[in-house]
Amino acid sequence: MRISFFVTAMVSILLVGCLENTQEITLREDGGGVFSASSDMGQLLGLARQMGAGQDLSELDKQKMDTVISLASAADSLEGLNEMERLLVSKASLSVNMNFSDDLMKTGIRIPFDKIEQAASLQPLSGKLLGDAARRQLGDKLPTGGRQMPQPSSFEQYYDLAITAGSIRRTLNKERYALAAQDEFLKGMQELSGMGLSMRSTYVINLPRPASKVEGKGLKLSEDKRKVTLSVDIDDFFDEPEKLQYVIEY
Repeated sequence: MRISFFVTAMVSILLVGCLENTQEITLREDGGGVFSASSDMGQLLGLARQMGAGQDLSELDKQKMDTVISLASAADSLEGLNEMERLLVSKASLSVNMNFSDDLMKTGIRIPFDKIEQAASLQPLSGKLLGDAARRQLGDKLPTGGRQMPQPSSFEQYYDLAITAGSIRRTLNKERYALAAQDEFLKGMQELSGMGLSMRSTYVINLPRPASKVEGKGLKLSEDKRKVTLSVDIDDFFDEPEKLQYVIEY
């Protein structure tokens, strides 16, 4: 892989925060809860330097931050949000801990919600917020390696998620997945996987009461049956996409 493509792929990851990504949703009996997502991209920065991209990252080395930011102002400035999404964003907060000279880049987002109907929209919404925050903080300081940046994408856009009072179901959208082979961003991440740097996502679901039914190839259920965990990587997505499907009833 050429250095320029590696740096281009890295920039896209920085914009959406999804190299090492953990998403956790906690549901309450009343239908409300909290969604959180965190990303750690330090390994990618270190690998970029090892491959000779240090000069491309020289401007980023000046960037340092360790803070928690309210996203209330983004509710009106972020384009393409519907009324429900604006309400969620007004309550959201973003944590950023970055020091590029030490190859440190961690981001986190927390979004409380009041109704179960809002829960399914939180995954794509968090991606929008993280991408907007990265652009605001880094702007034109991001290196592109001389190539056009591929459009950032994620596993989630190839699945349909439905969350109701008593059940959670994620299903592969076969029509959309048929186009996954043309996804330049995910293909780039698969190339990185061959170099030992995999794009991995962990999903944690905290239920308000014990699960009565759990179906899914990669799901792990806690002893009290109230916590479900799924961990997958880019190879799972391309080789066994059904592994990202699940059905949970509680």
